[in-house]
Amino acid sequence: MNFFRSVDQAGNLYQLQSRISEIFAFLAGFLMLFLGVSDYFLGLSLFIVSVKIVLAIPFIIGYLTMRKWGYHPAIMHALVFIGYLTIILNYFHNEGYMGPSMYAFFIFVVVTAILFEGWQKVFWLLFGFASLSILFYGEINGWFTVIPHYQSLENLFWDHWITLLWTGLFSFLGIHLFIKNYHTQNRLMIEIQEEKNKALEKLEELNTKKNQLLALLAHDLKNPVGTLSTTLELVDQGVFERDDLGTILDDLKGQSFHLNKVLNNTLNWVLTEMEDGKISLEKVSVFELTKDIGATMEIQASRKKQQIVYHFFGEDQVLELEVNEIKIILKNLLDNAIKFSPLGASIEIKLMISSTDLRWEVKNEGQVIPEHVSHELFEFKVKSSRGTQLEKGTGLGLPLCKKIADKLEMILGFESTAGEANVFFLTRKIQPKTNSNQNDAKAFSPMSSDN
Repeated sequence: MNFFRSVDQAGNLYQLQSRISEIFAFLAGFLMLFLGVSDYFLGLSLFIVSVKIVLAIPFIIGYLTMRKWGYHPAIMHALVFIGYLTIILNYFHNEGYMGPSMYAFFIFVVVTAILFEGWQKVFWLLFGFASLSILFYGEINGWFTVIPHYQSLENLFWDHWITLLWTGLFSFLGIHLFIKNYHTQNRLMIEIQEEKNKALEKLEELNTKKNQLLALLAHDLKNPVGTLSTTLELVDQGVFERDDLGTILDDLKGQSFHLNKVLNNTLNWVLTEMEDGKISLEKVSVFELTKDIGATMEIQASRKKQQIVYHFFGEDQVLELEVNEIKIILKNLLDNAIKFSPLGASIEIKLMISSTDLRWEVKNEGQVIPEHVSHELFEFKVKSSRGTQLEKGTGLGLPLCKKIADKLEMILGFESTAGEANVFFLTRKIQPKTNSNQNDAKAFSPMSSDN
């Protein structure tokens, strides 16, 4: 049985005082009974024995009432008052200042210090001190006579010993609870402070990244938007010859690709950071999804006379997939492959289907990413980069893709093929077929095509 409820909130003084109040009432009631019985065997008067046993009742009732309904302050005031009356009565029938009543006064001083606040604490402290002083001073000056009731000094010893045990036990429990509560509070405060520091560091980091992103976006968007506005104004004024319009439109088209990619990535990043982007599943052919993603990038690749080549391994499946998120990731990987590959290069997109996994790989020729740089590819470090034809980049795409992949429990990574090419891969788990008896060789039979 759990006699004493635990402290629910570390550092909550009221809860701690309530808990100690229950301990005090329980121990006082139990020990009143125990002391009444022990006084009987020690040869004290039946009157004092009866009084202690009877006075155990309000302490037990107080303990049960506090546990069930509360009212700790009011009940403790009543119990302390009953306790002081008991001590005063016991003083006259238990050897006066030679008896153990002095210890009981001490325990009530401890109770007063722990359980009361403000003027109530001062009142009970002065009341107990004044009562003890009057009784002690009155006895030694003959105002009244205390009649001895102990049959021997040994009985006096045992009465002192039992009372000392009681006062020591309560003092120990009270101090133990305060120290335990202090350590708990201190530990929780340290943990809270550490969490606040981590949150502050993260907030400062995000704020720095936000400022960097805004500065880079302003820089990257200013020139293309300004050029577009100026060009359209000049076209409207008829400044350009008809033969020049094709070149101008090609240039505007290239800038529009960049603007569209930057704005889409920025929007997706903001939605991901806000965790407001809704993820929906769509039934789709995995082969067709891959071809559709590649097709949206073929115009961009053709501007650099590049070719997107498809490789399919395994049998096509119609699955419920996070189509929008997969498109964001693979289009970013293809965009980077196109940007950092030389003119006339081949961009490979490979899809491998097994009974448990989908794995896309985007492979491009060109300068291989160094190992020391590859470790930082997916970290948010806003920075401008240039492709083989000086195409602009913000460094936002790969961290965005990594964040989306992690959120969906996909694996996005990078590897190089013997220093010859860069390969980015995306892996997604799928539910295995229950009625499939395909072997691995059939599951990975290759199919290839180009655009």
